[in-house]
Amino acid sequence: MPAAWSSLAYGALTLAGLAVLAVPAWRAALGFDPRWVMLEVALAAAAWFTSAQEAWFQQRFNDARLTVPRQVRTSTPVDVALTLVPYARVDGVDLTVELVDRFYVDVVRKGRKQVETRQRVMERVVLARGETLAGRRAHAFHLSFDAPFPSTVHEHLGAHVMASVLEPVGFLVPGLRHHARNLREHGGFFVRVTLRRGFWRRRFEQRVVVVHVGATIAAG
Repeated sequence: MPAAWSSLAYGALTLAGLAVLAVPAWRAALGFDPRWVMLEVALAAAAWFTSAQEAWFQQRFNDARLTVPRQVRTSTPVDVALTLVPYARVDGVDLTVELVDRFYVDVVRKGRKQVETRQRVMERVVLARGETLAGRRAHAFHLSFDAPFPSTVHEHLGAHVMASVLEPVGFLVPGLRHHARNLREHGGFFVRVTLRRGFWRRRFEQRVVVVHVGATIAAG
């Protein structure tokens, strides 16, 4: 599995960075400032953790589908359907479904106006806690939320400008490319499912466009 190979590679980078920090002679031979080595260790460890979680999920589940409507009107149900098909029996599964509002806010720091991304959980439902999923069977979960009124800012010109500035540097620093994409796609309502088993966790997300039709038309 690609995720397993990625976790091995990032794990090796993490261990290599820790070894360089632990042996001053190696650090001196490479000529890197310890702070840069510590940054490399932190980034590699985070990438290892993400890849390891993905590898765990791919090894145990044959299929996972989250289905939500693409567009709903305010105060009408947002119907959510989750289907999981494990290869073999999986014990101790926790499932949580959330309706999340992600938006932009303007803040003033040191006399300068800046844009920041925020999020809030509108609703949360615990579908399963410590449940057992039988192997080679489809497990279906269904629930619904009431579509909220889109009262927050889901599009921001400043975020798009900042993303356009960061994207050209993305080929040198992949993390900046990822950050630029997040800035562009941050705003909106999302249905988020968290599958957890002990130390391991996997998340699924789908965007829902909520439309309010009244004296004025609002969408988010």
